[in-house]
Amino acid sequence: MKWAVIITSGRPSKADLLARLVFKHGGEALYLPVVKVEERGADAQEVLETLAWSEAVLFMTGQSAWGLAEMLKRHSALEKAKEMLRSRVVVCRGSKASGNVKTQFGVECPNLGETIDEMMPKIGQYVSGKRLLVSFYGVVDSELLEKLRAVAGEVRFVQTYSTVEAPEENALEAARRVAEGGYIIVFTSAVGASTFFAAAQRHGLLEKVVEALNSGRSIAAVIGPVTEEEVKRWGVEKVVKPEKPFLAYLAEELAKLLK
Repeated sequence: MKWAVIITSGRPSKADLLARLVFKHGGEALYLPVVKVEERGADAQEVLETLAWSEAVLFMTGQSAWGLAEMLKRHSALEKAKEMLRSRVVVCRGSKASGNVKTQFGVECPNLGETIDEMMPKIGQYVSGKRLLVSFYGVVDSELLEKLRAVAGEVRFVQTYSTVEAPEENALEAARRVAEGGYIIVFTSAVGASTFFAAAQRHGLLEKVVEALNSGRSIAAVIGPVTEEEVKRWGVEKVVKPEKPFLAYLAEELAKLLK
């Protein structure tokens, strides 16, 4: 079967990279973002003050590390943040976060697990009784913050980018195409996956979408285990996932499907 690829990422740079890979292998790519990522305009001085308050820092995603570093760099505050982080306990959820913290801040960041369920049993030994700063990217997880407050002394968070829904018609168009068959729909975040399936459900398309994905008439491809967990929560049993949760590895999996 000749597959067409639907890219749902809220970041045009990610979508462009994946689209170029699809075109290279002779495929057709449709960009239907189901969420949009917007800069929040965080204040660099406020971030530095919160870092100064903290004793431990948790990076939730690779993008949270990258986005925070980029914002601090624009305000000539990156070196000061690096200095502070060297004297803090720094931990990460996921290999992408761990790698980006090392690259952007020059600090080793133990990966406590790719999912929150993997992370929570381990994090206590690092942050128990400490003032903890959590770095989010697109969405602030209030439920996680409550769990962390039961472990750490105090908890605050920073968020340099926020995720909002794109026009719902994008999700509906993607859902209609997936239900027809012949499409690989690509999710690069759990938020994007949740937004897509919720829109399909509201408009009576969820059952058809799930059937198409489980029957193999269409394919769901995800970037990593957190996104996979969200897709499966909606009843999808068959999911294509790369060996490692990185965009390059996801691109390799798409290349295999397109051959």
